Amino acid sequence: MPKYPPTSFLLEGVTYEFLSPERVGPHEDIHSWEWGHYPKVHAHIPLNNGGTVPVYANATHWNKTQISVQWYDDDKVSLTAWLPKSDVRPATDSEWDIDEYNRCPEMLRVIQWGKRLPGFLPE
Repeated sequence: MPKYPPTSFLLEGVTYEFLSPERVGPHEDIHSWEWGHYPKVHAHIPLNNGGTVPVYANATHWNKTQISVQWYDDDKVSLTAWLPKSDVRPATDSEWDIDEYNRCPEMLRVIQWGKRLPGFLPE
């Protein structure tokens, strides 16, 4: 039976055990981006062994010192964590496109990207 919320995730074939940082501060200080318009971010997720692993995620909420990020692992499991603002930065559309390309099954890449190289977005 799985643990809820999940404390491990599979990324590029590697299983990571991560700390699930809790929100700090009063509930009244939480703000939310509009559903469906969450910013794309690059976040460093803290691991139990003391390291971090970078992931591309969506920022969903924030307070004065933290940002809540949500990402999916290789098994399409949704994960969330409250991280210090210093561990989260905006991701460019090109970075996001490259990450989506790498996660897409090879046989389906031609459907979404055609002959366009990932990261080279039309203007």
